Amino acid sequence: MALPLHALRFENPGAPVVVVLHGLLGASRNWTTIAKALQADYAVHLLDLRNHGQSPHAESMRWSELVADVKAYLVAQRLESVRLMGHSLGGKIAMRFACEYPELVERLVLVDIAAKAYPPYHDAEFRAMQSIAVAELASRKEAEQLLEPQVPNWAMRQFLLTNLVRDEATGGFRWQMNLQGLHASLPHIRQNSLQPGQRYAGPTLLLRGGTSDFIADGDAQAMRVSFPKLDAVTIPNAGHNVHVEDRTAFLEALRQWC
Repeated sequence: MALPLHALRFENPGAPVVVVLHGLLGASRNWTTIAKALQADYAVHLLDLRNHGQSPHAESMRWSELVADVKAYLVAQRLESVRLMGHSLGGKIAMRFACEYPELVERLVLVDIAAKAYPPYHDAEFRAMQSIAVAELASRKEAEQLLEPQVPNWAMRQFLLTNLVRDEATGGFRWQMNLQGLHASLPHIRQNSLQPGQRYAGPTLLLRGGTSDFIADGDAQAMRVSFPKLDAVTIPNAGHNVHVEDRTAFLEALRQWC
């Protein structure tokens, strides 16, 4: 059953529509700077995936359900043709959606993600977050200090902490995303989202971070079986979060292609 997704909308009446799907443990708010930069030329919709941000929670993260969520959003907003962009997990959903509803996707942008299965990842980060009694925290600083032994990377800790919010009912802290549900879904969402033979024939851009290990050298060529009009662009000085680590180059590549 499709869930009604929360979204941030940056209006530009009459302009082409860009719909953005964030990555695992991210949220729509992570893309607001990009949306503001694009708003002069596009109407931009930033969606919170199920179990993320302000969207509803559910136990299941099946690809068919994630695609149905996006489809329901487009129907509710009366969007009949969009430029669909997805980062990481959002890119996997965007691939599957474009293959199943090609008539709704004018162009497809995949940010640092390939159509393949991935090894286990983020398990340590999930366990670190689950180890904190967030309702008893005195401050966000305390949460960071508790995460540090298990998550030594400063940037990753800051990213995880974007999910820590105040509970209006108690005044304490809580994790905004469905922490347990997402952790349980890791074995599924690391798999290839495409079914055998699925294909999207529209223009497709793969934006790869030059220092990221999410895309191997042969991935773009392999993906052309499913996305025959795929162009691949590498942003040399960016890692997996291309849109954050080199925003200028990311936007330049996006504008030249779109």
